[in-house]
Amino acid sequence: QSITRIESLPMRQCKSGISSIITTRLVYPHSIVKEQHNAFVFKRIIKKKKMSRIRTIIFDVDDTLYDVGTGFTAHRNGEGAQRFMVEELNFPSLEAAKLVRDEYFERYHSTSKALAVAEDEGRFPEPKTPLLPEQGRERRFYASDLSNYWAAHLDFTILGKPDPDLIQMFESLQNDCGLQLVAFSNGPRTYVKRALKEMALDKYFAEDRLFAVDDVLPHCKPEPEAFELILKSLNGVKPEECIMVEDSMKNTRAAKALGLKTVLIAGRGRLRPTSGGDGGDGGDGGDG
Repeated sequence: QSITRIESLPMRQCKSGISSIITTRLVYPHSIVKEQHNAFVFKRIIKKKKMSRIRTIIFDVDDTLYDVGTGFTAHRNGEGAQRFMVEELNFPSLEAAKLVRDEYFERYHSTSKALAVAEDEGRFPEPKTPLLPEQGRERRFYASDLSNYWAAHLDFTILGKPDPDLIQMFESLQNDCGLQLVAFSNGPRTYVKRALKEMALDKYFAEDRLFAVDDVLPHCKPEPEAFELILKSLNGVKPEECIMVEDSMKNTRAAKALGLKTVLIAGRGRLRPTSGGDGGDGGDGGDG
């Protein structure tokens, strides 16, 4: 079994008179426990303790709401991204596509922003047909192109069946605790909506509480401007009233620097113990 680290993060009082805290595959840095379910568990009860007010939980999606061990992220960021580049952007081979995508993803941690910048820097091959600005296309790549392609072509069965423990957790957060639930992904919007639907989590994120890289470009996580745009859209919620749940150490640090409370998730095989105090590196390959 994988190891779970737990940090107590206070929430507002639930209707039952008790308070819940997040416990996940990796929430650092206090105690270490064995994970009891092959899902991320979300309840630990704290009784008779004064809690600060938390109004909103912001969830990353990829490798946070499902485990990186499913292989879905490798499928999406590998074959899924490369085939898009060959079929839609005229790259000569999957290998050539991989070289460019990986180079820019290393910088930006989002395939959508990676490809946008690669186009700006002249790294795309010549197109099969010229651009037609009169048809509203001034660029060869838009995040919506990748989003639609992924939503239509990725093998979502790799995610497995919806997780009843995870669904129960969201029910409790929304109905018992009255928290505002937000999704914020570096993946493109139509794809993110399809992934949430496949996990049976889409109903917990209203349309105006689901944010994708399309909504913050030219920024993306971990840039502070991306987080600030989301917070501005949440009707006056203050950073200290939010918890950011992430699988990326870079994104977690960026959120924490802005005043959000943070939770770091690590899937199987990505927890690397360190002698330092930050709980290791949760990885940075999750978002699309």
